[in-house]
Amino acid sequence: MNSANKSGSKILVAYVASPHAGYLKLFRKHEGGMLYVLGKELISDFTPLVRNLPAVEPEEAATMVRSLGIFDTVRVLTRELIPFIGQNTLVMPDEDVSRALAEKYFAGAAVEFDGSWRLRWDWQATTHERRPEGERVVSVDTLNRELMAKASLEAQRSPDWWRQVGALLVRNGTMLIVAHNTHKPSEQSAYLEGDPRSNFGPGQHIDASLALHAEAGVIAEAARRGIATAGCDLYVTTFPCPPCANSIAASGIRRLYYADGYSLVAGAETLNAYGVEIIRVDMQPTPALV
Repeated sequence: MNSANKSGSKILVAYVASPHAGYLKLFRKHEGGMLYVLGKELISDFTPLVRNLPAVEPEEAATMVRSLGIFDTVRVLTRELIPFIGQNTLVMPDEDVSRALAEKYFAGAAVEFDGSWRLRWDWQATTHERRPEGERVVSVDTLNRELMAKASLEAQRSPDWWRQVGALLVRNGTMLIVAHNTHKPSEQSAYLEGDPRSNFGPGQHIDASLALHAEAGVIAEAARRGIATAGCDLYVTTFPCPPCANSIAASGIRRLYYADGYSLVAGAETLNAYGVEIIRVDMQPTPALV
């Protein structure tokens, strides 16, 4: 049984959770020829795929894609079919499962990885650090630099040896609340009993930390004092983590100023969706005029 395309032609092989817009762009880029959708027995090799809530059955995904008429042939890939397609040039989305699949089943085959679009939150997309889209950079504004400098001084008060972060809640240039990331139930907790985060590397199990993040501390303190955060600005030394970005977006803060760091997961996308302006304050010394 030979289910491959003509010798030398390209075949697209992909895990298709559901054919959303990102998948459609990928498919149309490789229009024509053949698409192989990962079958259930191959999906079962990868725990994150088994847990993927948006996923439909491979046969259903294949039927939906087939109805679009983008490919000449759409099939569900099984282990039995793997030997027959390995003689062709294979194209796969550039994500962790594709690379693991290629290493396990297509060693020595010609494989091209297409990273044009993010199709799902695989490991690489989840841990990728990137500058927020649409951010403005402020490099010479004196007030913004002064406020960020105060946030940096506040960060130095943090007992968190992983990362020290300071944050200011500001309205019309006036500081309302200042906070740094600190351990709970007391600042000494991590030094008395140890920090659960020390069992993991950077970016792993951030939920295991005893620390209250500076941004969350500012928003919580505002709630305790009855201070409205809507329309305020937030200055933070490091770009917020995804949970803090969610809190900032929901709080009505209008502008986020930050000095360092990158957006992870959908942090910047969430802020943009809620109309929060993202501004990076360049704290590098301004070159002297000659």
